[in-house]
Amino acid sequence: MVEGSSLKRRFEYFHEGLNPRSTLVVDGVAPPALNLSHWPGNRTPPRYRADTTTEMALLLAADPGRETFLSEVEVISNNHFDTDGLLSVWAVLHPQEALRHRRFVVDAARAGDFGTFTSPDAVKFDLLVTTFEDPQRSPVAPRLRGLGSDARSQAAYEELLGRLPELFYQSGAHRRIWEDEFESIVHSFQRLREGGARIREYPSSSVSVIETDEELEKMARLDSCRFHRVLTATRDGRGYRFQLEHHVFSWFDTVTPPRGARLDLSPLALELNALEPCREGRWIYTGNHDLEAKLFLADGEGEPLVSGLPLERVEALVTESLRGR
Repeated sequence: MVEGSSLKRRFEYFHEGLNPRSTLVVDGVAPPALNLSHWPGNRTPPRYRADTTTEMALLLAADPGRETFLSEVEVISNNHFDTDGLLSVWAVLHPQEALRHRRFVVDAARAGDFGTFTSPDAVKFDLLVTTFEDPQRSPVAPRLRGLGSDARSQAAYEELLGRLPELFYQSGAHRRIWEDEFESIVHSFQRLREGGARIREYPSSSVSVIETDEELEKMARLDSCRFHRVLTATRDGRGYRFQLEHHVFSWFDTVTPPRGARLDLSPLALELNALEPCREGRWIYTGNHDLEAKLFLADGEGEPLVSGLPLERVEALVTESLRGR
């Protein structure tokens, strides 16, 4: 039974057999069902729009008219598995509990979808959740073995929905799962604070530049920058490996505008290829459609290469090409 409702609602991982008239799809987009989502092409009612789908579900939870919106809904669904999706489903099924845990669920959703270090506990929870559908690493691995992809996702949702909200504050019981990655993230933040990497900000181009002597975790890199367009230059003895990327935030349809719009970097790739002295690779842009839209010098297998271009040249070209855009 759903809190505050006389209807019984349940979760089903998305499949074509669902009746669109009685289904609410959260986080993903699967027409023509009712929708709460921040994905491009969503059909979220304006009154529920927010940066994460979990925040949308909380707005719905607090809405006195929520049962009018959900009047025909019997199934809450999603077409992918992640922390924001899980918490969106849970908040629709358990609105009053979700409102009581508002701060934690918003922090966890933002850590998961945007790679933001909102709080240590929220990041640990996200790292734990992402393992639940992995048949090798999941705390419920025996249940997942032999299942297809969709069935694994259904099982992971069921297992987690049955453990909330208690699991919010019990991540320590699964320390072995998240500890290594969490410690690596913390180490990267420490290196940035201690000057192991240098960050230069270019407000006129909405670009942040990171110069580093070691690999840094993505969460630490991007969360330490002012802008959502980030050029990372990692020293490799012979030169630098460059990566210009759009923060994943700019892929979503958010209420808060990104700090630097997502632009097609293909023309910049052409300019860099004309200048690049390393003939073993080519600069490629993975495209605006890609969650991790990035521009880098790649070999024939798509792996990053050390560029023959000096950092000063690449930095100047990037900041100039994006100036005022």
